[in-house]
Amino acid sequence: MEEYSNMRQWAIFFILLLVSFLLMKFLGALGIIFGIILLLYTLAGIKIIYNYEKAVIFTLGYYSGVLSGGLIYILPGFQKLIKVDMRIINYELPEQVLLTADNVNITVRSTVFYRIVDPGKVIMNIRDLNRTILNYAQTNLRDIFGKYNLNDILQKKEEIGVELRDIIQKEIGEWGVDIIAIKIQDLIVPQEILSALTQKAIAERQRDAEILRAQGLAQAKVIESQGELQAAENFKKAAEILSESDYGIVLRFLDILRNSQNEKIIVVPPEIFNLFKKLGK
Repeated sequence: MEEYSNMRQWAIFFILLLVSFLLMKFLGALGIIFGIILLLYTLAGIKIIYNYEKAVIFTLGYYSGVLSGGLIYILPGFQKLIKVDMRIINYELPEQVLLTADNVNITVRSTVFYRIVDPGKVIMNIRDLNRTILNYAQTNLRDIFGKYNLNDILQKKEEIGVELRDIIQKEIGEWGVDIIAIKIQDLIVPQEILSALTQKAIAERQRDAEILRAQGLAQAKVIESQGELQAAENFKKAAEILSESDYGIVLRFLDILRNSQNEKIIVVPPEIFNLFKKLGK
């Protein structure tokens, strides 16, 4: 961006101002008339540019440079000033009906956020910036959406916006424009397609729930079998310990009797088991 010297402009202003006063002082009535005309002409060239703006200057139709914000001066009739807003601009693109890779028509609403970084290049190269961005965005949106299925588009709105931003930035970035972001705000899907997607999502949730339920039951059976195995091992160890003592079984019976309350318990003396063993031999 080529900065134009505002000091040169103000030097011209003071020279014209001095000439107008000299005319009014030394040339009588005619000098006063010409001096007032020159004074009004000189004052008409004073302009105010806000800090968020830049002024592109053309002298006799030729590009001269860019002036920053503040109080500036141009030569009326010889120089032209074009103000350029340097703030971030959000431009809402019109609704566009696009065809996806799986032949579904969807309506897209999106917004482009951009700012001008080189006002001289923008004025010299682009006649209508918003229309240029619109044409690039619509053309590339059509190409990008044609590569994806509907499910991918619904899940990858941010990625598609970034991809579109990179393409447009590559094409018009050299003209002094910075595309900050492109946000896909709304995707309007036909009602019948939306109903089918809803039914599909419900079926997938039910399937996942059944899978989780089956896995839970299988895990419970494994835990139950492990518990039974551990209990069997404990019973085996307890039987071995009780068999090592002559009175171990008797003490166990007495412990059961002590812990029982209103339950009916039949106690069989250990001698009966010994009798059965002898008869078996």
